[in-house]
Amino acid sequence: MRLALVAPPWDVMVNSYPPLGLGYVAAAVKQRGHEVSIHDFGLFPSAGVPEIVEQVLATNPTIIGITTWTHLYHVCCELAQAFKRRAPQIPVLMGGPHVTIFPAETLVDEAATDFVIFGEGEITCGDLMDALGRGDSDFSNIEGLAWRGHDGAVRNSDRGLTRDLGELPLPDRELMQIERYPLRAWDGEPMTTMMTSRGCPYACTYCFKGLFGRRYITTPNDAIIAEMDTIHERYGITHFYFVDDLFVVNVNRLMEFTQEMVARKTGYRWQCLARVDRLTREHYHAMAAAGCSKIHYGIETGDPEVMVRVDKEATLDEVRNAVAWCDEAGILAKGYFMIGLPGDTEQSVRRTIDLACELPLHEAMFSLTTPFPGTGLWNDIKDRFDGIPRKELFRRASYYYGTRTVSEPMFNLSQLPTKRLIELVEIAEYEFRTRGHRARSIEAELDSPVKQWFFKFTQRKWVKRLGVGPFKNMGKKWLVRQTPLSGNAPVTATGRR
Repeated sequence: MRLALVAPPWDVMVNSYPPLGLGYVAAAVKQRGHEVSIHDFGLFPSAGVPEIVEQVLATNPTIIGITTWTHLYHVCCELAQAFKRRAPQIPVLMGGPHVTIFPAETLVDEAATDFVIFGEGEITCGDLMDALGRGDSDFSNIEGLAWRGHDGAVRNSDRGLTRDLGELPLPDRELMQIERYPLRAWDGEPMTTMMTSRGCPYACTYCFKGLFGRRYITTPNDAIIAEMDTIHERYGITHFYFVDDLFVVNVNRLMEFTQEMVARKTGYRWQCLARVDRLTREHYHAMAAAGCSKIHYGIETGDPEVMVRVDKEATLDEVRNAVAWCDEAGILAKGYFMIGLPGDTEQSVRRTIDLACELPLHEAMFSLTTPFPGTGLWNDIKDRFDGIPRKELFRRASYYYGTRTVSEPMFNLSQLPTKRLIELVEIAEYEFRTRGHRARSIEAELDSPVKQWFFKFTQRKWVKRLGVGPFKNMGKKWLVRQTPLSGNAPVTATGRR
């Protein structure tokens, strides 16, 4: 049996992240003796449906699997229909976050789809491939599968979550061709992604837990470093981004990892996602010594009442301490913020912008709040909008405001008019560029008011779009100085030794 795994194009964006999910599924299916190919059109935003169909069918697959995200669900459906028109004998399978929430509904809504995998896909997809290879017509014994039976859509029982990640093969990076992806570290060097755990025990209302749940399972530290070694030997990569939902849940595991990294003197550098309330000052210094070069924080809001409303379980004091300790240790910090959270007002959004500019962040991302299916936010509003076509609704489910298809939020959950909400996203981006920590550091190095004024001018969005801005990268030599890494030397991220 030959499985073709397909990821759709990402609007006008190039996807810089290798599709780890497809890599895990591919490796598990190959382990059972089947052939697999991966076709990630996220690298080719302008790829049209006919072109995609021709390229995939050229591999002569016996089944086609399409991974789905909510904001690209309409594209996935177009692809399924096009595959079915050109090759009606080939079953079409959908998996991924979106259809995990709507397995049976997907089969009802999209006649071109024959199977849906909900939840983790590695074992379920392998079971399905084996069954198709045997010529089975009854798939009712495959956990985690929805399928089209004689009397309509059938949703099988759930598959339990993986208890031991060591039982799964590593993602097939050869099939993913990870060298094609433009993911770069803070110093411009190639970087790739790894996943060292699944699940997150927290219950933030905006976060999707449908795939891995709230149970936290981890890969042993020696296996993590062995995977890093394998990637380095094969691809020469020394920068790694751990894209776990939350890398720092188990602090003991984290500290053992840092000790191993220091002892082995690998020279690797790595990034991770963290919460502001998990670590102390000493933890940050230990991470820096072990090669941690950047930490990503989901800060979301600068308003304490809004933070409580979305079950963030953190305080603004913890935010300030964490980012300050991170900066003190010489680790770059990136903050993620949402504009338009439930109850957001002009005043609460202003507090969020001010906090982002106050903190010693190297980067900040401001997103439109999007209540993705399966989140607490979605459960709060899903029954209020009867009659809205699902595909038309979900094509706006992107927090990247300003793309070809997203010019307004999927739902406005705030107390602000939608027009003003969008204006505030742009205001937040501009203010962070011109008065945030990084901008202040750059301005401090400019030796005249004229240069300082011109720097601010070049940070305006419309000027950037014109390609104007000779100073747009000028802060790099002050803000990010690469310290040669010998053994456990930490990264100096702010110019302070």
